[in-house]
Amino acid sequence: MDEYKSAWAEVDQVASLVRAALLRAGVTEGEAARVRGLVTGSGRAYIELGALRLGSAVLLCQALPLPQESTTPADAQGRSPKP
Repeated sequence: MDEYKSAWAEVDQVASLVRAALLRAGVTEGEAARVRGLVTGSGRAYIELGALRLGSAVLLCQALPLPQESTTPADAQGRSPKP
């Protein structure tokens, strides 16, 4: 039971951090509020992000430190394009 309670405490904290990060990225408060923590009966913790509008998903992607988009299919596979 202690593991279950501990998992809830941690998942609540992380869900709050994810909501705050979404707000900083420009996602609306209503959409950020959909983020919630879940803990299964076995104590496994999850963060449910819910659905984001396309524009909000773009804002999230812009806020994440993602690699630069490739310009060719060869670049996406880590190969140099043929000359």
